[in-house]
Amino acid sequence: MKRSKPILLSAVWGNILEYYDFTVYSVFSTAISQTFFPTDSKFSQILLSLGVFAIGFITRPIGGILFGYIGDTHGRRISLIISILGMTIPTFTIGIIPSYQEIGLYAPVTLIIMRLMQGLCLSGEGAGTAIFVLEHHKNLRPGLTTGLVHGTNIVGTLIASLIGIIIEQYFFGVTFAWRFAFILGGLMGIIGFYLRFKVSETPIFEMLAKRKQTLKAPFLHVIKTARLPMFITFCTGAVTSSIVYLAKTYVNVFYSNVLHFDNSTSLVYLSYVSFILMLSMPLSGFIGDIIGKFRMIVLSSISIFCFSLPTFYFMSSVEIIHQIIALTILGMLAGAISGTAYIFVISLFTPAQRFSGVAFSYNLGIAIFGGTSPMISRWLVDKTGLFYSPAFYIMLTSSIFLIIMYFMRNSIKKLVQE
Repeated sequence: MKRSKPILLSAVWGNILEYYDFTVYSVFSTAISQTFFPTDSKFSQILLSLGVFAIGFITRPIGGILFGYIGDTHGRRISLIISILGMTIPTFTIGIIPSYQEIGLYAPVTLIIMRLMQGLCLSGEGAGTAIFVLEHHKNLRPGLTTGLVHGTNIVGTLIASLIGIIIEQYFFGVTFAWRFAFILGGLMGIIGFYLRFKVSETPIFEMLAKRKQTLKAPFLHVIKTARLPMFITFCTGAVTSSIVYLAKTYVNVFYSNVLHFDNSTSLVYLSYVSFILMLSMPLSGFIGDIIGKFRMIVLSSISIFCFSLPTFYFMSSVEIIHQIIALTILGMLAGAISGTAYIFVISLFTPAQRFSGVAFSYNLGIAIFGGTSPMISRWLVDKTGLFYSPAFYIMLTSSIFLIIMYFMRNSIKKLVQE
């Protein structure tokens, strides 16, 4: 029996929860660093904490292969069910791991293992959810639809930062209070698992399965037949995540650890930039439906290159209004490119290979450039003494992306049209 009503709710709810689970780590990175890493240097602690955040991205390409195989061979639905269950368990576990003072090196080792599990399972989300919704609702505007789905990622980040503000306000001084956020994420994941368990498979995958057109080895097939789409998807994931994870993660670190604002103020700023990012994503997708996906993603990259430096310069201004303007622009820049990213890369692959092609290639770009973005940014500030130095990193990624888009523009336009 078809159960299409809860489709959008289950996809969006699960997406929110999984990105809440994954990004709540960054919200409490300072508390986590003090709990699991034995050093007197606060800089070393936060760098180690961000390093573990980056480690969580190592398994994302591997997860892309795994969940791509499941999604293209056994169905989009079962892939999303497994991914949310695989995110829920390690999130809850992080909330109950004893500190370094209690169990020594077992504490950071367990933390790293849990982050690797999260990264593995998160690769089944994001683009996978966008594919799931898009294949269920083919008549909707594709850019707007995937932009909305991508925006729900940020809802998870926004909720995580709001939870952080509540804990900071009402549990100030309680050293273990950050654990509540992880335990809550684990418990809420059960709801998402239930919702996804009830929904039906996508009509497109059911058609492929009925006609026996599903691939036995989708990843190998993609490598043999879709190398160019994989490369373009990798580049898109790299340029998109390099700025998105600055907005979702580094903003909190920048104001709390670099400028030494109080934690509540830093989390309010993180909530604000997340809110702008969330609104910008569907708007970007909608504009992409009008002017074209390729043109929108190129214009967004040009904007990132042009406005990154003044944005990061004013983020460190003593004037609050300058900080707010800068955070608004940062959220809009990140939303402009990420809101079009999913539909752009999905359109490069055929239905039979799209889950594997997108999941692996996009997550590989995120793992190399997005996961390391906050750590590289913090390191740049320390080495250069320039608060705005992270701008150079995303200017570099956007300029390389634009060069690639220019030389491959004809081939890309042909792929997207198909």
